[in-house]
Amino acid sequence: MEFRHEVISFPKQLPIKFFLHRIGYVNRHWHQSLELIINIKGNVHITVSNLSYELGPGDIILINSNEVHELHADNATMIALQIKLELLKESTMDIQRMYYDCNSARSGDSERFKNIKRIVAQILKYNINSNEYIDLKNISLVYELIYELCSNFSSDKEEGLSYSQDNLDRLSRILDYVNSKYNDRISLQNVAKAEYLSVPYLSKYFKTSMGISFSDYLKDIRLHHAVNDLTNESLTIDKVAVQNGFPNVRSFVVAFTDKYGEVPSVWRKKHAGEILGSIEATKEKSVNYYQDEPLSYYEDISAFIESNLESAPVNLPQRVGSSRTSLIEVPVSNCLMALHHHFKNFIGVSRAKEVLLADVQQALRIAQEEIGFKYIKMHSLLDDDMMVYSEDAEGKAIYNFHFIDMVFDFLLSIRLKPLVQFSFMPKLLASNLEKTVFYNQINTSPPKSIDKWNQLIRALTLHLIQRYGLGEVKTWLFCVWNEPSSSNLLFGFSNDDIFNKLYLNTYETVKNIDPSIPFGGPAAFSTYNKNEDWLFRFLAFSRAAGCTPDFITIHYYDIDLWDYNGQDNQLNLSPVSHSFTEFIDRLKQRLEESKFDSLPVYLTEWNSTVSHKDLMSDTCFKSAYIIKNLTENYDRLDAFGYWLLTDLHEENLLPQQLFHGGLGLFTYNNIKKPSYHAFFLLNKLGDELIARGDGYFITKSRTGFQILLHNYHHYDEVYAQGVSISISYHERYSHFPIKSRKEFNFELSPVNGNYDFVQHIVNQQFGSAFDNENSFGTAAGHSVEEINYLRSISVPKLSKKCVTASGSLPIQVILEPFEICLIELIERSE
Repeated sequence: MEFRHEVISFPKQLPIKFFLHRIGYVNRHWHQSLELIINIKGNVHITVSNLSYELGPGDIILINSNEVHELHADNATMIALQIKLELLKESTMDIQRMYYDCNSARSGDSERFKNIKRIVAQILKYNINSNEYIDLKNISLVYELIYELCSNFSSDKEEGLSYSQDNLDRLSRILDYVNSKYNDRISLQNVAKAEYLSVPYLSKYFKTSMGISFSDYLKDIRLHHAVNDLTNESLTIDKVAVQNGFPNVRSFVVAFTDKYGEVPSVWRKKHAGEILGSIEATKEKSVNYYQDEPLSYYEDISAFIESNLESAPVNLPQRVGSSRTSLIEVPVSNCLMALHHHFKNFIGVSRAKEVLLADVQQALRIAQEEIGFKYIKMHSLLDDDMMVYSEDAEGKAIYNFHFIDMVFDFLLSIRLKPLVQFSFMPKLLASNLEKTVFYNQINTSPPKSIDKWNQLIRALTLHLIQRYGLGEVKTWLFCVWNEPSSSNLLFGFSNDDIFNKLYLNTYETVKNIDPSIPFGGPAAFSTYNKNEDWLFRFLAFSRAAGCTPDFITIHYYDIDLWDYNGQDNQLNLSPVSHSFTEFIDRLKQRLEESKFDSLPVYLTEWNSTVSHKDLMSDTCFKSAYIIKNLTENYDRLDAFGYWLLTDLHEENLLPQQLFHGGLGLFTYNNIKKPSYHAFFLLNKLGDELIARGDGYFITKSRTGFQILLHNYHHYDEVYAQGVSISISYHERYSHFPIKSRKEFNFELSPVNGNYDFVQHIVNQQFGSAFDNENSFGTAAGHSVEEINYLRSISVPKLSKKCVTASGSLPIQVILEPFEICLIELIERSE
């Protein structure tokens, strides 16, 4: 699979595109642009015009216009520049017609290629942390690169094959035909007839042009598509063979084994953990749910730059600009809306068993004492490590709710009510023992006996009522399963009817005990660029079946799938800063149109990413992200359950690095991150909104006024595409446009009297544990003393002064990039 990212946006007048590749196999193709490839990691087998070469690290090759080429590698990283010389209208030479002999794999003179590598290294260096004048530098470097190619690599003799335009047009038609009909029973005879050629002539022409026989090319195309289909376990091997044009499963297995060295079933099992299920209802698409962190090219790029420039690269100094608001008049008598602070309705812990861990309990205690959430979302209540379900020798069910009691006893002791999510499947009830996810091998298959499942749900619900009382249990929330909208490779099932049956049975089992117990819909997974079709299909089913949920739950992440060659195979971050608002707009409109807008909507998981390895999650970017999105959408939903409370969870192996990009508000040893401080400041807001705007949210209470400010910056498009060319453990603020300070000028009126002016600030100097750790110079192996020190110093800055107002109160504040600030004006009693 090739991952290809255009990482530098050159000015439109420049005839160049700059890509970073990670490749596995790229089929034969050609283009009119020159393509300069520098291999920086791994080994690449490349065929150009039927001549093959092995590129090692540091090798360079230029592919001339219209040269047919293909690439193979297990996992190589390359820099690629595509140059359209026809756009150089200013050139006095006809450089379009030149042939360039630039191939270090067949040249013994490595010195000859140093200048090209130096120029490319400079392009990278100057575009990492670039300033507003970068276009000028890029223009000079691109022209220097073209000069170097023309001066030292132009050749009168063309190696390999050259093609006339008529030949290229014919070849293009043939390949288009094959690529569009590969899954049909096409043959050389079909193509020869379409091109009005004899079969022998076409066979020779194709082999000469492509360097491969027609039958082998067709087989390669079919195998390329079949590999993608194998990642979808809902498709049998037979179906994969048939839908990709193989005449029978035996021919598919033989061809696959010849190419990949193992039979398809073995390959599928080996790679199942790498590509794990769609985030939408489409069962035919898959995405790597676990390893979705941006592809980090930092080490590869740094090594390339350092080895090809005279000295190690030094990031260009970044100018921090400044923006200023005009005077904002704030009439304090205004009341734009009453605030209910729905952001506090949910917090999340990954698995129920984790609630019994001492550090998780301590994090929950801190959060409840300082913020005070109402409900907690967790899954895996029925997993085997909770020891809920077993059977005797005759297959009779044995229930054990001891660990569930321990979890709920603790939660109620700290004033947290559970969302009782019936998930996942005990092994003895599972219909498919192989359908597991996460490090702990959680089983996500449907029950093999719906009657035994119903009996378990009934027994557990009655137990909870007996232990805690019906009055208490009716204040909790109940639902079944987690993200059934995902594919069969993750939490979902092979078709929606299976889940609908599970939902209907679970709903009726609970409601038959007491119809007033709140039972909600399952959490559907939504992203910035996907609609909520699965959710509304489920709601339509529930209405028709008479099991409409009492509330709706949904998950939202600012991510989406990137489409490459028709396959959704990589997670991207949202390229726009307002996607969260667009999601809520879209959801509320569809709820109104479908007459479900009277139901409460609980967002029980929400974050900018699903990755537990996105290094920005530990930074002040995340605290500004939280403040921006919650204040812009305050109380629009009935809950905003930020995911996750702590980095201490068991979905994956716990990284050794303290700040590894986990989703938690706390590190795994309970150091507060900037994201935690964002909720701490939100919790100080009053109950009436009196003003809001770009970067500010002003409330009032019985004791005074609260002004919450943020200076949010959105990451660049390169990082959004899943590529990191400059981020590293210690440098995490590089993938942003030009950052600027933000100045606010307010005038509150009418205001009279004396006030305590209390200011809380979270930025890279105050309240950012990661930035504090950065000063230690190490990322692992901290002593207990260092951990306690980090914990003690990673708090918001607090300052206090007295101000006097006579009719109005002017306030001026300047925020650094990513800074959040809360100003409390507390009226002083005489």
